[in-house]
Amino acid sequence: MNRAALLLSFLFFLNSYSNELIKKEFKSLKDGNKVSFFRDLNNEQKEEEILFFYTEFQKLLNKHEANNELKKQFLFTLGLINQVQNQHLEAISKFNELIKNSNYKLLARERMDIYVGMQESYLKLNLYSKVFDVNKKINSLIAKGIDYPLWSYNIQSRLYLQLEQYDKAISQLKSEIKLLYSNTKRDSLIIPSAYNDLGYYYYLKKDYKNALYYYDQSLQIATVSLKKIDTLNYNNLVFNINNNITNIKLKQNKFDEVISYYVTNKNNTLETKLFLAEAYLGKKDFLKSFKILNELKSFDFSNAFILKTRYLHLLTQYYDDIGDFKNSYKYINQIKRINDSLASLDKKKLLQSNELNYFIEEKEKEVLKKDQVIKQNEKTILIIVIVSLLIILIIGAYIIKYNRKKRIEIELMNQSISKKNATIEASLKEKEMLLQEIHHRVKNNLQIISGILSLQNSNITDEKSKLLLAESQDRIQAIALLHKTMYQNGNFNVVDFQTYINELITYIKQTNKNLNKNIVVKQHIEGLNFSIETAIPLSMLINEIVTNCYKHAFINLDSGEILISIQKHISEKYILSIKDNGIGLPKNYNEIHTNSIGFDLIKGLSEQIGGKLTIHINKGTEIIIEFKDTQ
Repeated sequence: MNRAALLLSFLFFLNSYSNELIKKEFKSLKDGNKVSFFRDLNNEQKEEEILFFYTEFQKLLNKHEANNELKKQFLFTLGLINQVQNQHLEAISKFNELIKNSNYKLLARERMDIYVGMQESYLKLNLYSKVFDVNKKINSLIAKGIDYPLWSYNIQSRLYLQLEQYDKAISQLKSEIKLLYSNTKRDSLIIPSAYNDLGYYYYLKKDYKNALYYYDQSLQIATVSLKKIDTLNYNNLVFNINNNITNIKLKQNKFDEVISYYVTNKNNTLETKLFLAEAYLGKKDFLKSFKILNELKSFDFSNAFILKTRYLHLLTQYYDDIGDFKNSYKYINQIKRINDSLASLDKKKLLQSNELNYFIEEKEKEVLKKDQVIKQNEKTILIIVIVSLLIILIIGAYIIKYNRKKRIEIELMNQSISKKNATIEASLKEKEMLLQEIHHRVKNNLQIISGILSLQNSNITDEKSKLLLAESQDRIQAIALLHKTMYQNGNFNVVDFQTYINELITYIKQTNKNLNKNIVVKQHIEGLNFSIETAIPLSMLINEIVTNCYKHAFINLDSGEILISIQKHISEKYILSIKDNGIGLPKNYNEIHTNSIGFDLIKGLSEQIGGKLTIHINKGTEIIIEFKDTQ
C-alpha cells in the first residue's frame, strides 16, 4: 500500500473515531444540555452525523411532550437540523409553531434565534418578501437591546446579493462589518471571513481591483488574529481566499501565475485540478488540460453540482477549442439536463409547499378585507347622505319661512348640485377601487394559472411540450406584471411603461438564470405612458423578443447585451427597437416564410397595434417596430 493510501486510511480512521466520540459525549449529557452541545458543533460535524442528531432529538421531543420548556428547545433544534438537510419548508413549519403557540412562553432571546432561523430559510427559498417581513421583527428586537446572533450578521447583504443588487450588498456588508467590530463577543474568525465575503461581492460586480484588496485584508487580519490560535480554520480560510484570488487571475488571463502557484504548492484537491485545467486551456496547452480532465472522469460529483457543472463547461471548452463539436455538444446537453433538473425540482417544491398555499390564502384574506372595507364605506356614505338630507330639509324649512321664493329656488338648486357632485365623486371613488381590485384579482388569477402550468410542466417528459408550456407561462406572467403595474400606480387609463419594463426585465433574468450567461439588459424608455389596448400587445412583443434573445442570440457565448428603446417621433408615432450583440440570424433567414410560432406571434402582435416590422442583421440582430398608441 502506498503512502497516499495509508494517509487516507489514517485520516478516515481519525474522522470515524472523532464522530464516535461526539456521539458518546452527546449521549452522556443530560437532556437539557444536549441542545447547547449540538449548537456548539461546527457545520462539518453536524453534517456528518445529521441523521443521528435528527433521530435523537425526535426521541427527546416525544419523550418530553408534556414539558413545554424542554419541548420548545428540541423543536427549535429539529428546525436547525432541517436547515442543515436543506429541508427549509419543514424548518419554517417548526419555527412558526414555536412563534404561534403561546404555551411555549418564548423569551425575547429565543424569539431572536427563531426569527434568524426563519430568515435564513426564507432566503434559501428565494422568498424575499418574507425575508424583509422577518427582518422588521428582528430589527424591533435589536432596538429593545436583544443581541443579534453574530454568525447571522450577513443575511441582509446576502439578500441583496441574491437579488443581484451588488452595490447595495456591498454597502450593507460594510455596515455589518462595522457592527462586528463594535461587538466584543466576536470570535477571531468572523472579521477575516467577512472581508473575504466583501472581496467576493466585488468579484461578482467585476471590480477585481477592490476584490483583490479585500482578499488581501482578510489574509492580513487572519494571519494576526487567527493563525496561532486556530490553525485549522486559518488554513481553511486561506485555502478559500487563494481559490477566490485564482478566479480573478483566470478572468485576467494570468494563466502562468495560476499554474506556477498550484504546481509549486502541490495541492491535489478537486478545485485545484479544475483551476489547473482551466489555466492550461487558457494557454491552449490541450495535452495537459485533457490529462487533468480525464483524471476527473472517475470522480463522484453526485453531491457537488456546481463543481460538476464547472467540470462539464471545461470539457465543452476543450472540445470546442480542438474542433470536436460532437463531444462539445454532448457535454452542453449534460449541463442543460443538470440545470433543467435543478430548476424543475425547485419549482415543484415551491408549488407543493404549504408556503405557496399560505401565500394564496393571505392574498385571498386581503381581498376579503378590502371587500369589507368597501361595504363599510358604502354604509358610511349612506349614513352621510341621510344626515345630509335631514340637514337640507331643516335648512329648506328655515329658508321657506324667512326668505323670498326666488332665494329659496336658488338655494335648492345649489343644494341639488352639491348632492349630485358628492354622488358623482363617491361613485368615481367606488369605481376606482373596483377597477384596482379587478386588476389585482386578474394579476393573482394569472399567476395561479402560471403556477399550474409550471406544475404541469414538471410532469411532462416531452421537451417540445415542456418548452411550449414554459413559453406560455412567460407570456401569462408578462400580462400579470402589467396588471400589477396598473393597480400599484393607481392609474387605470394608462400604463407607466418604464416601471413595467423594469419588472419585466427582472422576471426574464430570473427565469433564464439557469443559462449561466452574463447578459446585460439596458433600456431607454423615459416618461412614456400607453393605453391598456396598446400596452398588452406591446408588453407581449417585448417579452417574446427579449426571451428569444436570451435563448437563441448568445449560443456558445458567455455574455452579451440587449438594448430596449422606445422613442416618440412625429405624427404621434413610436419606434420600438430591441437590439442584441449576439450571433445574429443566418444569412439565408427569411422572416416571411419562417415556421416559428414565436415569430408568428411577433408579427400578429405588431399588426394588432398597427405596427410596421423591420429586421436588421449586423453584428447581432435588431428588431424595429413603428406603431401608434391606440388611446
